[in-house]
Amino acid sequence: MSPDLISELKIRGSYGALGNGNIASYAYQEQFAIQQSGRVLNGVRPQYTSQPGVIPAGLTWETSTTQDLGLDLSALNNRLTLNADGYIRNTTDMFTVGMTLPAVYGTDVPKGNYADLKTKGWELAVSWRDELSAGAKPLTYGLRLTLADYQARITKYNNPNKRLTDYYEGQKLGEIWGYTTAGYFTSPDDVTNSASQALFLGGTSGLLPGDIKFADVNGDGVINNGDNTVDSPGDRQVIGNSLPRYTYGATLDLNWNNFFFSTFFQGVGHQDWYPGAEAGVFWGQYNRPYNKIPKSQLGNIWSEDNLDAYFPRYRGYIAQNGGGTLTQTQTKYLQNAAYIRLKNIQLGYNLPATLINRVKMTAARVYVSGENLWSWSPLYKVTKDLDVENIGRSDEIIGGNNSGNGNNYPILKNLTLGLSVTF
Repeated sequence: MSPDLISELKIRGSYGALGNGNIASYAYQEQFAIQQSGRVLNGVRPQYTSQPGVIPAGLTWETSTTQDLGLDLSALNNRLTLNADGYIRNTTDMFTVGMTLPAVYGTDVPKGNYADLKTKGWELAVSWRDELSAGAKPLTYGLRLTLADYQARITKYNNPNKRLTDYYEGQKLGEIWGYTTAGYFTSPDDVTNSASQALFLGGTSGLLPGDIKFADVNGDGVINNGDNTVDSPGDRQVIGNSLPRYTYGATLDLNWNNFFFSTFFQGVGHQDWYPGAEAGVFWGQYNRPYNKIPKSQLGNIWSEDNLDAYFPRYRGYIAQNGGGTLTQTQTKYLQNAAYIRLKNIQLGYNLPATLINRVKMTAARVYVSGENLWSWSPLYKVTKDLDVENIGRSDEIIGGNNSGNGNNYPILKNLTLGLSVTF
C-alpha cells in the first residue's frame, strides 16, 4: 500500500485495573468523639465520649478494571489523522451503604464495599492539516474534531425492592423519572372527569382550568407514584437523563503572511435538566408570589385568551417545595441543556523578522482574543437567564448546597488585546 495513502495504521488494546481508596478518612476505624458536657460537676464541665458507630466489615479498595480497544490512522501524506477508542470499565467493591437493618440494631448501618458499576464509552478525534496558496503566499490551516460519549449502569446495589428514592441494580446513571404532561385542564368538568390529581393541588385550593394535567399512565384513575419502586412507579416513568451525552469540540487554525487566526468551539449534544423547586430564575412567581417575573414568562402565561401558553395559569407556590404541580418532574418542563459555545477566538499578527531584529527581539506579535463570546442552546428558547454550563449541581460549589438550580455566576465573557515580545 502506498505510504502516500496510509502512512500509519495501528490497532491498540489494553487491559488494566486501578484501585481507588478515596473514601472518608478513618472510615475503617472506631472513632470516639470527645465532647464537653453541658452539666457542671464539682465546678467543672466534664468531658465525655460515647460508643462509636459500627465500622465496615472487611473494607477494601474500590477497583476499576478497564478494557480498551483503539485505532490510530494517518493517511494522505499525514494530512488526515484519526484516533478512536472504545472501552468498558467495571468498577467493583464501591464504598456505599449496606443492607437496611431492623431498627433494633441500634445504630447506623455501616458502609462497605457493596456496589458495582459498569461503564461503556468511546472517544473519537479526527484532524486535517494542509497547505494552500493564497495571494502567491502559503496558507496553512488545520481542523480538529473530537467527540466522546459514555453510559454507566449499576450492576450491584443494596436496594432489593428497587426503591426510586435510592440507586438500584440495573439503573442507568442519570435517569430522570417523571410524569407525562397531558396539557392543561380546560374546564371544571375536565378536572372532575380526569384522573384524580388531589396529591398535587399546588396550594390551599383545588385544581382549576389552566392548571397542569398529568396523564394517567397506568389507568388506575389516580395520579401518584405508586409504591415508588421500579415495579410499581405509579404514573411515573423514565423521561430523560441528566448525564451529558456526545461531548464535542472543534478547533480551527489558520496562518498566512504573518497573520494567524484560531477558534475553539465546545459543547454537549444532549443533556436533560429539570429546574428544581428553588430555581427562581426559571419559575419566577410560580415559586413565590414576591419573586421577580422572568422576562421569558411575559406573554407566555396561560389565560382564557392564551390557551397554548408555555406556563400554566398564574399561581404562586406551585413550584415550591411541597405538592405543587411544577415541583413534580414532568415532560413539559424537562429542559434540553445541550449547547455549543465559542470558548475562544483569536486574531493576531507576527511582526516581520526584518523589523524586530533591529531592536534585538526574536519574536513579537499583537493579537486580540475573546473567550465565551457566544453560545446557543435549546434551553435559550425558554429562557436566557441561565448559563447552560452552570445548571444542575454546579451551584453546589459556590452555594454550599446541592439544590441544582443554576443559582451561581454565569461564565464570564473576556476580551483581551495583547502584545507578546520575546528577546
